Amino acid sequence: MNFFIKILTFLLTIAFLFSIGRAAIKQTDEEQILKKDISVLRLQIFSLKKQINQVEEYQDSTNTSLRSDFATYSSKVNNTLTSVSPTKVDALGSRSNNIATRVSSNETFDQNLFRRGNSQGVFFSNGSIDVGNAPAITTQGQITYLGSYSGNNTIQLGQISKNLYASTIIGQIDKFPNYSMFFGGYFEGDAQTWFGSQINRAGGTSDFPATGQNIYMTTVDLYFLANVGEYMTAVFDFLTDDNSDFGLRNGFVILGNLDTSPFFVTVGKNRRISVGTYGGGGPWSNGLSEDFLAPGSVTNISLNYKTSSINANVTTFGTQNNHLDFSAAIFYANKLTTDLSYGLNFGYIFNLAGADNTSISKFLDSIDNGNDSVGIIDIDGTLAYSILGGVLQFQSGWSTTTNKEDFNKNGTSVNNGAWYFGLAYGFRLYGRNTNFNFSYSQSYNAANIPMSLSIASPNFGLADSGIKKQIIVSSQRSYFDNNVLIGPEYSYQSLYNGEDMNTLTLDLSVYI
Repeated sequence: MNFFIKILTFLLTIAFLFSIGRAAIKQTDEEQILKKDISVLRLQIFSLKKQINQVEEYQDSTNTSLRSDFATYSSKVNNTLTSVSPTKVDALGSRSNNIATRVSSNETFDQNLFRRGNSQGVFFSNGSIDVGNAPAITTQGQITYLGSYSGNNTIQLGQISKNLYASTIIGQIDKFPNYSMFFGGYFEGDAQTWFGSQINRAGGTSDFPATGQNIYMTTVDLYFLANVGEYMTAVFDFLTDDNSDFGLRNGFVILGNLDTSPFFVTVGKNRRISVGTYGGGGPWSNGLSEDFLAPGSVTNISLNYKTSSINANVTTFGTQNNHLDFSAAIFYANKLTTDLSYGLNFGYIFNLAGADNTSISKFLDSIDNGNDSVGIIDIDGTLAYSILGGVLQFQSGWSTTTNKEDFNKNGTSVNNGAWYFGLAYGFRLYGRNTNFNFSYSQSYNAANIPMSLSIASPNFGLADSGIKKQIIVSSQRSYFDNNVLIGPEYSYQSLYNGEDMNTLTLDLSVYI
């Protein structure tokens, strides 16, 4: 009996010690979990305090801006445009949502932002395409690829695409008080070296040297905009370059209010008639279709329609021969899936020569057909796909004349045109927005169309022969902050007359 009691006592002791051990292990595990939760909570509290401070700073800056009748465009449109951080903050409401997201999750801040952005779509924010938080891909300072199809970008004033200039401004105008003035600026400088053939220039000008190098101040632009009540915005800007040519480039008014109607009217002379995106360029060089088939800047009246995804317009203007001319275009930008977005446009001009196009106008004068009307159509499209932490974009486009002329000067009337495709990848590299870009362009029946080359000299003028093929390889990277872009560009241009030119450019773009 005593033996069984001893055995039972021993087993109970073992069970007791085992239970104590398990309890101790469980307590240790719980303590570790608790410590981990406390650490996570501390990090969240620290992040929350930081966000609260940012909200208070934002409120202070907003109150200060509201008290000021004169401010920069970017400070009003997006309070964090000057930051290299990918965090996008549009308004106090989005900050509050961000705080709530961070407090309710055990994930890291960057993961929250990544998941939050991707749940909407590539460049898709607040129901529309907005590339304001993406690595900028520009040509002569202006946004290209998917951003050039949208009038809803929260970007610097000098970065707004000229084909949707008025549409973008009126879309952001509610962020500015009535009867207030705001401004922006843009500087572009280019260091170049070139080698190739001596280039025959149009107009009897002496041949351009086959080799050389120089540094150019290609653009200095100062913009002024003013809200004149709830239904009118005045826009004008002054431009100069390396020749110290100074003048008023744009001067127009926007009549309308998107809170009341999706329609608005522009009257005056703006950056370019809104017809197409004309892609295929690099940081400095234009795409080939823009070289000779794009309109310029003329005094016009346009009726516009704008939604979150559509921008459409019908524009009328006068030609140099005092004849009425008109154009029409539609731009569409939206998402297909959370990883794929796209943009499309179609544009038409009745008489390109009357739309401040120098190349076609000079050709018509050379064959004594200066009064002929040569129309054009332009079609462009872009796909943007999120992959490997960045965004890969593919674009292509085609422009052609709608009226036949003796473009080859062989007695046969034909149409001429150009097409292009481009590929770009934008991502953050070592904490800075970066992009790499490649494009190829080719023209047809354009041997006798004077065109500009990649040479940045304001005295170059136009090459006597048209460009048959063009290849551009380039990159851009933000330095100091996202208002400063620096990038190299290589351009190869092969002309119909057998001449060619290689141009290396280091482009600097600075936005105010």
